[in-house]
Amino acid sequence: MRTDYADRELDQFIATRVMEHVGTLAYTADITHTWKVVERMARKFHCELKMDMFLGVSGEHWIVSFYSPRKCKRYESRGKTAPLAICRAAKEAFLDLAGR
Repeated sequence: MRTDYADRELDQFIATRVMEHVGTLAYTADITHTWKVVERMARKFHCELKMDMFLGVSGEHWIVSFYSPRKCKRYESRGKTAPLAICRAAKEAFLDLAGR
């Protein structure tokens, strides 16, 4: 697990708002926990996940988006790791789709 790219504040948001539980897991650093977020977004909001990896000059190697067919809207984010990019995109999607 890579903790150098972790975002503890985002982990807390994902835990309490998206996953609706007390306690924080390393969602932004551990793909095992991150994948639970993907499954939750798919079940609750019927989102589709798209992930791309590229070698670019920005250092942001992962581009991730959740797509909502209901809203015909894509929520995209970038990150140095897949878990970080997924969690960033999940937060954007959640804020719009949950209306909170």
